[in-house]
Amino acid sequence: MKVICTQENLRAALQTVSRVISTSSTLPVLNNVLLKTENGQLKISATNLEIGINTFTRCKIEMEGEVCLHAKTLLELVNNLPNQNISIENEENDVVLATENYTTKLKDFPSEEFPLIPQIDTPAVLKLPAPEIKIIIDSVIFAASTSETQPEISGLYFNLQEKFLTLAATDRYRLAENKISGNFKPHQPVIIPHRAALEISRVLMGRTGEVEIFLNDNQAAVRIDDTEIISRLIDGQYPEYTHIIPKDFNTTISVNRADLVNAVKTAGIFSQSTGSIVMEYKTESQELKISATSHDLGESNVRLSGAVDGQPGTVFLNYRYVLDCLNSMAAEHINIKIVDDGAPVILQEVDKLNYIYLIMPIKS
Repeated sequence: MKVICTQENLRAALQTVSRVISTSSTLPVLNNVLLKTENGQLKISATNLEIGINTFTRCKIEMEGEVCLHAKTLLELVNNLPNQNISIENEENDVVLATENYTTKLKDFPSEEFPLIPQIDTPAVLKLPAPEIKIIIDSVIFAASTSETQPEISGLYFNLQEKFLTLAATDRYRLAENKISGNFKPHQPVIIPHRAALEISRVLMGRTGEVEIFLNDNQAAVRIDDTEIISRLIDGQYPEYTHIIPKDFNTTISVNRADLVNAVKTAGIFSQSTGSIVMEYKTESQELKISATSHDLGESNVRLSGAVDGQPGTVFLNYRYVLDCLNSMAAEHINIKIVDDGAPVILQEVDKLNYIYLIMPIKS
């Protein structure tokens, strides 16, 4: 193989695949990337056996072929090369990377040992602009469980119906659900692993093109521009969660999101041991009080003006769960919907009713 590409293009492609590269000692080939000429471009692939990424970059091909190189070494090398054309060429058991003044040799590992990244041959089930897919993923994925003992909730629930795409995530203490409306090809619900969902979000950052999503019984693939991410699906039944979402509420509080973020952060300083903050809402004074007390550190009390419609009361919540949700929102005002101190609390953006964030209260 001999190809010539720019340092900028090669670096960008390697950075795209770098996050899934394994540091396996039992399977050293997973520490590598595969560079292969295909369809007039240079295809760069990486996999950890759970997630695989293929990305293409423009190059001049002088000889077709493929090489398998140690990923970390290659990325560090390319990052430190000048912004010039880089030639990549086989030379016996080595691969020579050269620019105008730099010449380096890397060991060429057997490319036939590099794992095959499977392809999904079925038509795309979904096509949407990249910003829309990224927003809906980011709005829910933080609520997924990180426990390996419950794999069915350690991923992103993906339910594609004819008129709605529903994404949800839960760790049994909180739940985030978001929906996009459209005309879609229905598919049975699947569970996308947490790490794969994060990787999809990362790859979509800054992209504006159309995303295609492909599904079969065992895998999901996401294709955007010159990059494709393929992931195994989690085998299991996602819990039926809709019955825990309250339909009727005794109180609705409308409050400025930025003010609430600052109040919760301040209270969180004094709730490190328990994680619990107190939300006290009053209809007479139309205010929301956020407080926390630490026997060792002191206490915090912040009063926020807002619209409190319904009955007054108090509820204890995990401040980190509240912040995770608020930081994923962009609206100026949010609604907090409460039944009582023992029922799930709902947070919603005022103008986005398709998005629901539910927090189970802490018993006082």
